[in-house]
Amino acid sequence: MSKENIQELAEKWLNGTATPAEVQRLQEWYHEQEAMLAPVPDVKMGERIRQGIDTGRRRKPFKWVGVAAAVMLLISAGYYYYNNRPVRQMAVYVPREHQNRLLLPDSSEVWLNADSKLTYRETDNKREVTLEGEAFFNIRQAAGRPFVVKAGPCIATVLGTSFNIKAYKNDPKVLITVATGKVQVQDQHQQLKVLTANKQIALEPITGAIREKQVNAVVYKAWIDGSFEVNNETFEEVAHRLSRKYGVAIHFDNPALAHCTFLASFDQAANLPFILSMLCKINNSTFSISDDQRAVTISGNGCNN
Repeated sequence: MSKENIQELAEKWLNGTATPAEVQRLQEWYHEQEAMLAPVPDVKMGERIRQGIDTGRRRKPFKWVGVAAAVMLLISAGYYYYNNRPVRQMAVYVPREHQNRLLLPDSSEVWLNADSKLTYRETDNKREVTLEGEAFFNIRQAAGRPFVVKAGPCIATVLGTSFNIKAYKNDPKVLITVATGKVQVQDQHQQLKVLTANKQIALEPITGAIREKQVNAVVYKAWIDGSFEVNNETFEEVAHRLSRKYGVAIHFDNPALAHCTFLASFDQAANLPFILSMLCKINNSTFSISDDQRAVTISGNGCNN
C-alpha cells in the first residue's frame, strides 16, 4: 500500500468516514510498521522520515499512522515550514472503550477520553488545539505563546493552567471546567468570560445560552483515573457516557426513563453491570444486556417520586 493511500485512509479514519474494510487495511499496515511507534529523538525521527518519504520537495509534513494503546495517530514528526514559519502539528483519535494520556510537543499534558479527537498545531507564537470529545489539559506555560482550544462554539485561551473540556458532537452543551489557573472563554458572538479554579461554563450551541457556576473540579476530571461520576445528569446523558466508555448501545423501552436524573459516584472497580444495577435501583427500572455484550435495554415505569 502506498504512502499516499495510507495518508488518505488515515484522514478518512480520523474524520469518521472510513469503512470497516478500510480500517482493517489500516490496522494491517500498522502492524507491519509497528516499530515506528516507539518514541525516538527528533534527530533519529528525522532520519526515519528521510528514509520513508521525501518531504523537502513537497513542503508537506511527514505523517505516520498507527494503532497502539487503542490510539490512532496522524502526526507530523518534528518541524516543517509553512510560509517560511516553523510549524509542528499532530492529530490523535481515541476510540470508544479507551482513554489515553498524551504529551504534546510543547510538553503540555492531555488526557483524552473515549471517542475523542484532538488536533494540535504549534508555531513560534501560538499553540492551538481543536477538540471533539472530552479532554483534560495541563498546560505548560510558554511566554508569548498562548494555548488556544477550539471546542464546538467555544474558544478557550490560557497561558498555564489545568482544565477539562467536554464537547462531544451530539451533546446538547459544551462544558468547560477549570481546575487551576484562569481560562478565558468566548463563543461565536465573542462574549467573553474568565473562569478561575472550580468555575464551570455550560454553553448550549443551539440557543447560545451560557451558564456559569461554582463546581468541584475534581468531579469533572475523575474519569482520568477510571472513576465514573454522575453529577445531576439525566439517564440519557449518562447512557451516552456509558456507551462511549464500554462500547455499548443503550436503548430505553420507556422514553420517560431517559429524563431521570442522578447523583452517583463509582470507583475504578465498578463495571458496566454494577453501574447499571445501581442506577436502575435508584429509578425503579431494570436492564438487560445482549448475548454479545454490545446492547443494553433499560425498562421500567420511570423515575421515583
